[in-house]
Amino acid sequence: MRRNYQNIPRYVPHAVTGFALNQNESQYPLPERLEQAIRDVSLEALSRYPVDELIALKASYATYAGVESTQLMVGSGSDELLAILSQAILDTEDRVLAPAPDFSMYGIYTQIARGQFIQPDANGLNYETLVELIQSIKPKLVLISNPNNPTGKMWTLEQLSDIAARVPYLVVDEAYIDFTMDDSFVSRLNEHPNVIILRTLSKAFGLANLRIGFMITSEEIIEQIDRFRSPFNVSGLSAAVANVVLRDASYIQESIQFHTAQREKLTELLRPIGEILPSRANFIYVKTDDSEGWASRFLENGVHVRAFPDGLRVSAGTDEAYAYIRQTIEEVNSVENS
Repeated sequence: MRRNYQNIPRYVPHAVTGFALNQNESQYPLPERLEQAIRDVSLEALSRYPVDELIALKASYATYAGVESTQLMVGSGSDELLAILSQAILDTEDRVLAPAPDFSMYGIYTQIARGQFIQPDANGLNYETLVELIQSIKPKLVLISNPNNPTGKMWTLEQLSDIAARVPYLVVDEAYIDFTMDDSFVSRLNEHPNVIILRTLSKAFGLANLRIGFMITSEEIIEQIDRFRSPFNVSGLSAAVANVVLRDASYIQESIQFHTAQREKLTELLRPIGEILPSRANFIYVKTDDSEGWASRFLENGVHVRAFPDGLRVSAGTDEAYAYIRQTIEEVNSVENS
């Protein structure tokens, strides 16, 4: 093993029973029309490496995203693309900056690529704080999720444009942008050829099991980073199923409407716990000093949520899950008032 490999955290997935509101997966059931269309996907090509399927998938997603197919790279989830671009861009000890808090895998992939991962010590979601750090540490790469994971904070296009002008590379992770497409940085890509956008089908599209992600950037950067991608890195069957879903234009709107309505319900439900931060994604962040306690109480009733030092991230879920959340809150209030 290489030196200091123990410093890289190991991600070990665990099966979840009950209501999984801790991973921001889609809770919108796949419509019967799509289930039938997926059943009709041909299996004749299973013995061949996937080529045609990925070409078709890129064409469909390019239409959805409003870009050219030559501006796309497909990966096994946006996580793989994050790993690939980190290997492609970073030399040993190059500095990488991200807000705090932000997606935990940013630091892990930076370590794997032998870079230095840096986050603000305070005011980690403040624009001026990031600019000051950029000026002082001069990072080669800045990683920003927009909407922010876990808080839901939105960075403005003007802020992202200014950051892009200050650094060699900016990655805008738009895993949740389908819920608020007007805020996508795609409209400014031509002005900032050093920006790389990451997208996924795991959230609004409800296809986490397929592991499909996209990189959107200039053709030049695609050509450069593509050298670090493994051949045939995405299953042709996954690509074919994803293509079926992408071709159903009404499905994504149905999913967004469902999650928006459920997020609004969840916001009202969790108000007794603490301050609810604004969110346009399929989750909310509620501030509380007792995040671990609340997470434990919800788990006793079969609801999984994600605890952070100053709050909880809770995915928009079903009414059934909400009944158990309401029950938990009422039980706590009953004890406190007795």
